[in-house]
Amino acid sequence: MSSTTIPIIRYRDAGAAISWLCRAFGFQVFLRVDGSPGVEHARLILEKNMVMLASLGRKGRFEQSFKAPGAAGGITQCVLLTVESPDRVYQSAVASGAKIIDEIADFEFGGRLFSCEDIESHVWVFSSGDAWKRTW
Repeated sequence: MSSTTIPIIRYRDAGAAISWLCRAFGFQVFLRVDGSPGVEHARLILEKNMVMLASLGRKGRFEQSFKAPGAAGGITQCVLLTVESPDRVYQSAVASGAKIIDEIADFEFGGRLFSCEDIESHVWVFSSGDAWKRTW
């Protein structure tokens, strides 16, 4: 099974972000196309999840709409990834200096989860819960 909803994220320094995301969360680079300046396009995978990212400032109307969380005055959305072991990802994220928002804990709607900020203040949630299971 593969990811069918794929978040698209932009970074001021996409190259540094890719390195950090791989170290902190365990992503693997599936595809990386460097451009001038920065990263033109990248796809990272973690278990059954994929995210796409690139550098801010690329040409085009769509691209010019992206803002860094700091420039937007805060976050406008976050990414939730379902993983087998959020505890493992949590330990790695902490060791890599992620800013933890919510500590790892059992979640009232099932599974375990935590939330954190990456090196450019994008917010990530990692959960072992099954979002397709109705718990209410």
